[in-house]
Amino acid sequence: MERQKLHLLAVVAHPHDFMHCCGTFGVHTAMGDTATIVSLMSGASTPHNEKLSVELAKPPEDRDPEVMGQTWEQLAEIKKQELRDVAAIFGITDVRVFDYPDHPFYLRDHPKAIEQLVDVMLEVRPHVLVTQTPFTSGAFRHSGQSSGAHNDHNETAYAALEARAQAGAPQIGVTRRPHKIAAIYYLGLYFDRSRWDFCVDISEFFEKKVQAEALFLSQGHTPERARRSVELNAGHTGRYGGGVKYAESFVKDTHELLPHFIVPEAALKRAENPVV
Repeated sequence: MERQKLHLLAVVAHPHDFMHCCGTFGVHTAMGDTATIVSLMSGASTPHNEKLSVELAKPPEDRDPEVMGQTWEQLAEIKKQELRDVAAIFGITDVRVFDYPDHPFYLRDHPKAIEQLVDVMLEVRPHVLVTQTPFTSGAFRHSGQSSGAHNDHNETAYAALEARAQAGAPQIGVTRRPHKIAAIYYLGLYFDRSRWDFCVDISEFFEKKVQAEALFLSQGHTPERARRSVELNAGHTGRYGGGVKYAESFVKDTHELLPHFIVPEAALKRAENPVV
């Protein structure tokens, strides 16, 4: 039986957040699947602007006037192009940045973000939604986040999940056909590894992931820093997520109904050829 082609939708807060699943998306596009990336924000703020952060740490007389004179619109366009260039490495051309203000982004102040996401979902009709963690406490909260504290990533997840619900339900006065998403996965990077549900082996896409990481020049990335970052993060995930060189982790939104036990081929190979 021929495998059904999938359409994947990533909804992230900032352009660089796509890096946490780019290898997995590359695996799928290489298999013939398609994908859409939506970033609610451009990331054009000090926490996501390494060059500006460096200049602001200097005495006023030593600051680079070119960096200091850059407008929000100019930086936002740079970051959008970085994401488009990264997506292209993995065969993805459908990239959308909504330009909402970040750090902080409050969904209550920008309810239109939900409407826009509903529009995207009803347009591209994805089978899989990948987004960030909606949890704010315990082992599920965003790494580095104080329990219960605000985070752009949580707000992005709220927007994606509400849009999913609205896109899947018939509404009075709406003539478009509803669309239900088959599977929702959260980026595992933000969770304690004991909470991961599965990992995807991206070893064959390691070099592409390094290449992609290095494209985020606005965040001060260099080829050396990019390689080290991917080696550490994807290497850690690969080691603890299945004993492969490099992997990306995910957490399921809910349990899945399966027709029978499904044992991944990689697990069968490890069982037959255990590492001594």
